[in-house]
Amino acid sequence: MKQADLDFVLEMVKQLDESIRQLTLDEQRISKKIAKERIEELREYWLQNMDAEEAEEFKLTFDHWDRMLIVNWARMQRAHDTRAKAGQAMMKQHDV
Repeated sequence: MKQADLDFVLEMVKQLDESIRQLTLDEQRISKKIAKERIEELREYWLQNMDAEEAEEFKLTFDHWDRMLIVNWARMQRAHDTRAKAGQAMMKQHDV
């Protein structure tokens, strides 16, 4: 890996770490606006532990904060996935 590529990956990792930190804070802020029982239901939906019909009916009950929490979880998942790939790229570089 060229030094410019390595520098890019390192900068991306720093930005992803900051994004994950901010998303974690956002999740905590949003979660304070939603009842714990509702968060458990949303997590069940997010983890796809509902059958398709039940999930469709459940989606009809979403309010603004439910949607915000789910969007936050999606962003968090993408950030973690990308961060893991960047870490793997870094480890491959050190193995060479």
